[in-house]
Amino acid sequence: MLLTAILGLWAGVVHAGSGPDHLAGVAPFAARAKERPWRVGVLWGLGHACGAGAAAALALVLRSEIPGLEEVLSLWSERIVGVILCVVGALGLSGLLRRRMHTHEAPRGALALGFLHGAAGLSHLFAVLPALALPGVAEPAAYLGGYAVGSLALVALFASGLSLSRRWLGDLRLERVASVASLVVGVWWLATS
Repeated sequence: MLLTAILGLWAGVVHAGSGPDHLAGVAPFAARAKERPWRVGVLWGLGHACGAGAAAALALVLRSEIPGLEEVLSLWSERIVGVILCVVGALGLSGLLRRRMHTHEAPRGALALGFLHGAAGLSHLFAVLPALALPGVAEPAAYLGGYAVGSLALVALFASGLSLSRRWLGDLRLERVASVASLVVGVWWLATS
């Protein structure tokens, strides 16, 4: 059971760290959070996990009713992720111009956009497929629990690390770089999907 949880933890870390969409999605929120940026990462990750779970449950329920649903959802979900990243980047740049979004709004925005990102992206379903091959209920639950903790921990660690660069870049430059990165990754995501 412990080995299963550790494998799930590793899979979660790899999933969150290997996709530039995750890091670019949380970066503008982490850059905006001057206090406890790890909290923004945890909230984004929690939103992502809830959104992914909701999308997976809906897809599982509807797949018998709608033939070919997985292919259609896979095609459109990657495009939606690209649009979300572009929106996050554009909103970050717009907020810099207007200075309307306050730092306390970053956690709420991170949770909401994490949820949308998780619900839109289906690539994480392939990462959790090993849980379906495990026997019983306890082992799949251990794997999925480890997976959630691993991805949450990596995104929280990234958010904290990004905030450390505030010393060298300053507040506005860090927010600008993070927003532009989200926008660039979003455009790249759209172009390659």
